[in-house]
Amino acid sequence: MRTLQERLKLAMAGPPKVTQAALARACGIRAPSVNDWTSGKTKTIEGENLLIAADYLKVLPMWLATGKGPMRKGSDGEPQPASKESNVVPMDSGRKSQDSSFITIPQLDVAGSMGSGRVAPDHIEVIREITVHLDWLRTQGLNYSKVENLAIIDGDGDSMEGTFSNGDSLLVDRGITEIRTDAIYVFTLDGDLFIKRLQRMIGGSLRMISDNPVYPSIVIEGEQLERVHIQARVLLVWNARKL
Repeated sequence: MRTLQERLKLAMAGPPKVTQAALARACGIRAPSVNDWTSGKTKTIEGENLLIAADYLKVLPMWLATGKGPMRKGSDGEPQPASKESNVVPMDSGRKSQDSSFITIPQLDVAGSMGSGRVAPDHIEVIREITVHLDWLRTQGLNYSKVENLAIIDGDGDSMEGTFSNGDSLLVDRGITEIRTDAIYVFTLDGDLFIKRLQRMIGGSLRMISDNPVYPSIVIEGEQLERVHIQARVLLVWNARKL
């Protein structure tokens, strides 16, 4: 089985070829840290950096972390040419259907935790992709950065019960990577992935709110704020209710 050093070099070889500096910028870290990965000095990539690096290199996080399973989704374990798509799902992000009035929104191959936080949870895919009319998106009053930034992820856990439930599919905007207003965000904290309501507080602190009253709010402040990284904003939930 290949080492982390070997897996990184294979993934960075492309095409397209990825430099250490480019990977460092994508992960928001210094280039020497990536050099530690590729030189074998560091044996593992932790938490959030693993997810970001895998997404940027267009490989599966499990393969990058452990060498187990296929390198890319749909492969049989052998190296496959890199896709132009940045998601792990083999489809064009925000690709349009044959009718230009519709947009097909892809599902990201990751579940966000609405509980205690997860890095790479196992989950059942509820929706693989969804095609909607552009006018319907407008009638929902949704404000999003770009159509290409829209994606679907599955929620995991019950801490947001009352707003959405375990297994619900969520429409998110990946173009929103900062807290512009109090809302529900997909974010990482200390390497774990969360879906929570974030509320700004006087003094710059954040309140992490679970809409399920069973779970108390958590205040994020001080140095911990620097470890909060916004991945997307949740715009809409798709769910099924038995009638």
